Amino acid sequence: MYPALTRRKLWQYGAVSVTGGLLAPFEQRLNAAAAGKVTPRGSADTVIFLNLVGGPSQMDTFDFKPYKFTPDDLAPKRHPLGIQWPYGLLPKTAGILEDAVLVRSMAAWETLHNLGQFYLQVGHAFNAARAKEMPSMGSVIAYEMSSRAKASDYLPPFVSMNFPAGAVNGTLIREGFLESASAPLTLDVRKGGSMPFLLKDDYRERFHQRLDFLHSFDTSRQLQGSGVNKMMPEWDAFARGAEKMIRSPQVSGIFSLKEDERSRYGTSAFGDACLIARNMVASGGGARFILVNQGGWDHHAAIYGKDDQAVMEDSRKRGGIYGMCGELDPALASLVADLKAAGKLERTLVCVMGEFGRTPGDLTDVKGRDHWPGVRSGLFFGGGVKGGRVIGTTDDQGGKIAKFEWHKNRPVYPEDVTATIYSALGIDWTKRLSGAPSGREFIYVEDMSPTGFIGSTEIKELFA
Repeated sequence: MYPALTRRKLWQYGAVSVTGGLLAPFEQRLNAAAAGKVTPRGSADTVIFLNLVGGPSQMDTFDFKPYKFTPDDLAPKRHPLGIQWPYGLLPKTAGILEDAVLVRSMAAWETLHNLGQFYLQVGHAFNAARAKEMPSMGSVIAYEMSSRAKASDYLPPFVSMNFPAGAVNGTLIREGFLESASAPLTLDVRKGGSMPFLLKDDYRERFHQRLDFLHSFDTSRQLQGSGVNKMMPEWDAFARGAEKMIRSPQVSGIFSLKEDERSRYGTSAFGDACLIARNMVASGGGARFILVNQGGWDHHAAIYGKDDQAVMEDSRKRGGIYGMCGELDPALASLVADLKAAGKLERTLVCVMGEFGRTPGDLTDVKGRDHWPGVRSGLFFGGGVKGGRVIGTTDDQGGKIAKFEWHKNRPVYPEDVTATIYSALGIDWTKRLSGAPSGREFIYVEDMSPTGFIGSTEIKELFA
């Protein structure tokens, strides 16, 4: 007598047999080891990184330098910190500088957007042979934080919002050779971006039933043993993390934006993303690195233009630096103010910068500025940062660093920013991971730069 084969059993056996022939031995597991003797600071629980994609003009924003042709409506005047500030562009940001450290002695290694963004997101120089295996800073943080996750966490540790869709200014760097659980949750709130993980109440029960049915026959992802492909348990871990967020009743509140708050944040896609980042921090749901991207800072032409014009890496239309600062100013000021009012700023490190600066001196023949790695500026708030200070000075054109004003007595490079972020989260930035496909170790932050040994380290002066 033959055994009866039900439809459910058919699904179960079919799933195993179809995938079973594809199973390969596990790849080498990751092994971590610290290379140096450092003490991570551990002053923050979360990092919000506002990525000004394209490279803002430092002499028009955070390191204001007047030129004979600078428009009068940038309205520069002396700030209580003793610096010139463009009140016509960033008036609300002026009001939160008491909580900020403004670093004006930063520099970059690269002059191309894709390479500069790779450096900004990974903390390493681009290497064509290893680029696909190199994880971003957000994925390293997700990997490190997996052992610290709480049972109540329902948000992924790494979230990226609004990265420009095209590749003109680089791409979003993901998990590389790390597990899929370290991949970012990518959201695009521009033009009312789709968020399929938000379930309507009348559909929630049906969704749970269908998901339970899927689990009943898709058993291949739960297989264990030496003959199981590494991707199977990774897919399962990634899927269950997504399910936890979908099933959570709290998640809808994070993305339910009130119109009065949207207005205060600037009623823009960038403002909405900053508001969502604030909600994620307030929820305590487990997000550890939130990358909020604002494309459009690549002002090779019409930097002072006010007429709407196409922006290569963003299909929306807007003006020059006025439009960009018009989005950044209310969003940044409201984000910092809200985190502070809620008692969250002290444990949330907020970083604001782009991949490089812009050329000093006269504008180009198309009234813009080109790429300039020699000087860039950044803002740091919260996470133990002692605000109301400026580190570094530049010459009268904003094109050369005059004083470094930190213990390394050289420019602050992307490696140092990466080490600072890791340190603030309690991560040893000298750690090495083995198990990459190339066979080479991945060092969180290398001491070597494109020009030689620089001794990369955290910017301890931020916290002094």
